[in-house]
Amino acid sequence: MTASQRIQYLKLEEAIEEAQSDLKSGQYMIKTKASSLDPNRNVQEIIKRGEATIKRAQAEIESRQIGLANLLTEVEVEQQKQAMAANKRFNYQIESANYQDAIQLQTQQLLKTCWELGYETLFYDGLFIQDSSGTRRAETELRNQTYDALIDADGTKFSVTIPVDFKLKPETDGTDKDLFSYENAEIFKNDKKALINIELIHPANSSSGLLVLRAIDLKTQQITAHQLIKISNLAELLALESDNLEDKTPDQFELNDKTNTIEKLSQLSKPYLFEITESSPTQEVSELLTYTLLQNSQLQLATSDFIFRAYGLSLNAPENWRGQANAHIQIEVGDKAHTYQLNAVADGSDRILPSGVITLAYQSN
Repeated sequence: MTASQRIQYLKLEEAIEEAQSDLKSGQYMIKTKASSLDPNRNVQEIIKRGEATIKRAQAEIESRQIGLANLLTEVEVEQQKQAMAANKRFNYQIESANYQDAIQLQTQQLLKTCWELGYETLFYDGLFIQDSSGTRRAETELRNQTYDALIDADGTKFSVTIPVDFKLKPETDGTDKDLFSYENAEIFKNDKKALINIELIHPANSSSGLLVLRAIDLKTQQITAHQLIKISNLAELLALESDNLEDKTPDQFELNDKTNTIEKLSQLSKPYLFEITESSPTQEVSELLTYTLLQNSQLQLATSDFIFRAYGLSLNAPENWRGQANAHIQIEVGDKAHTYQLNAVADGSDRILPSGVITLAYQSN
């Protein structure tokens, strides 16, 4: 309810109370009877005035109650519109471009965000490809092309560097603040550092895919910057030759959170670092969700899953990997095609909070 609506509401309530007081006065007046103490008193005139007062009061009460009902209906409609608008903020059309154009613009935007956040050193350790067979590094030519785009975007900032022998410490389970070892680590000891992760996500038998760029804080594993775009020529880029390739990358993302759970989760007094998990091996749904949550909510998201996928081979006990997230958003396949149910759960809790339904749309549908 706005301030003006609140004032209107109080005035209507006050008018109703005054009319109810007049109604009681009128009812008292029509009960007037002749009195031996005042034989000349015009009782009938008093009764008539009482009847007129009752009639006016009843009309006033009815009119003000109608006004109050209309006002409350107006407020409810506005609240529903606001709720719908708030929910729609999670929805977006997925932009599309070829890789050569996309990588230039996306790296510029990612680095700009990193600089604004005060990162002094940005490590680039290659380009990764995620598909149904797992996570692997891209071929040298494509990796170098991506690095060139980063260097062009970096310009005279000189914040981007390639760490030598960059790998997870073999004894880590992901919960400590110092996960990686690399040559000359002492030089960067006091810098605010992030890992620039660039990943191509390729749905099975698709001619297209997603280009995802993340800046991962090296102390917290939190995603502090995130860019995403659909790559229309991914099959060509990866030199895939097949007659069965189709565009299987979504073009539109919608998240319907009717209970406003995501907003409530972001306002909890205890800060949670969420990890998004899903059953799909290509992870396109989780990246689309990551993008809209980082753009449109205050949730803090980690990507220890990528760290494990990309660097877990160096671990002595990979089965003990945990990461720093203390809560998870789980993506489950929905009842209808291209729909997914979201559930939020905090580590150590049995309580599962339904957090909305994702619907993906494709141009071919």
